[in-house]
Amino acid sequence: MLACAYIPRHVSGYLSLISALNGCPNATLNPYVAHLVELPKKKKSKLMYHQLEDGDQYSDEEEYGGNDVVQITKALDSFISETKIPVHEAKIVSSFLTINQDVCNGAVELRVSIIFIPFHKHQRVDGKMENSMEGIRTINQKVIRHAPCSVGIFLDRGQTGFQQPHGSLSVQNIATFFFGGPDDREALACSKRILMHSQVSLTVFRFIQANSSIQNSWISDASHKGEEVVMAISSIGTENEMDNVFVDTFYNRYVAQGKASLIEKYVSDGAETLVALREILDNRYSLVIVGKGGRENSSLTIGMSDWEECPELGLVGDLLASSEMNFNGSLLVINNGTPRKMRPSSLHRQ
Repeated sequence: MLACAYIPRHVSGYLSLISALNGCPNATLNPYVAHLVELPKKKKSKLMYHQLEDGDQYSDEEEYGGNDVVQITKALDSFISETKIPVHEAKIVSSFLTINQDVCNGAVELRVSIIFIPFHKHQRVDGKMENSMEGIRTINQKVIRHAPCSVGIFLDRGQTGFQQPHGSLSVQNIATFFFGGPDDREALACSKRILMHSQVSLTVFRFIQANSSIQNSWISDASHKGEEVVMAISSIGTENEMDNVFVDTFYNRYVAQGKASLIEKYVSDGAETLVALREILDNRYSLVIVGKGGRENSSLTIGMSDWEECPELGLVGDLLASSEMNFNGSLLVINNGTPRKMRPSSLHRQ
């Protein structure tokens, strides 16, 4: 995995994800944290080198990361010492106009399965979301468009959000929302890796059309209207076959073994979905994982695009990231990627 950070604040959330993803004893995690540094425009100066003040053109410390590099390195060193999880540090110095290419090319070079990038907004002390780095949003959109693998946009809400599981005495409650489609399947695949950590409790919520004709292979006699049913779906031969098989496999491997929970929510439209989301969250989960796309033209999200602000998060992700939702947990939005060929990168390993 390749986690991209612009400032030290981004690193703490990534380390929590790395900690959780490393809970599977039989699968090796090879995480990289890359510090993305904007290559400054060259300034014209008639002064000789020895006449320049600190911070001027030839000050490498300021122009290539400055004190942020020191803080990020200290955070990584402390994490490695505490958890014994090896994390590789890297730095990408490039113009913000093309740095997305270096990120994608670095992902190819390192054979990365998923890239994590930070959301361009952060939560203020009053709970409101503030847009402090608009340039990051453009870079995020380019990375998503050209990435050779899956991409996760991570919104870290600090002290009220997801915390590092390693060494923690408390269990982190995580929710995954499944509406269907390749992005949601990838989100569930990421969730399967996280649930293997002993300090993580995962609940998957599958949203299904209320008048759906999907047949249930686990419980044959249940009234679906307005109810939550803990089960999985197996409906071979329908247009939802891939989703159903994926969820069915998840049920057999994890839910039936008591390692996770699966709850179905039957809704008719976007309004009912919104009500269900508010009921589910209620500050019970420190992290929510959701796919960006969901199923195209789904009646489950009709009307939700009316207040969409950040399309790169998808309809549900955009809603969860907004201040109006009153959700204080962290958010991870997964975009399923398609492999592409890239040119060599300018990623520098440290």
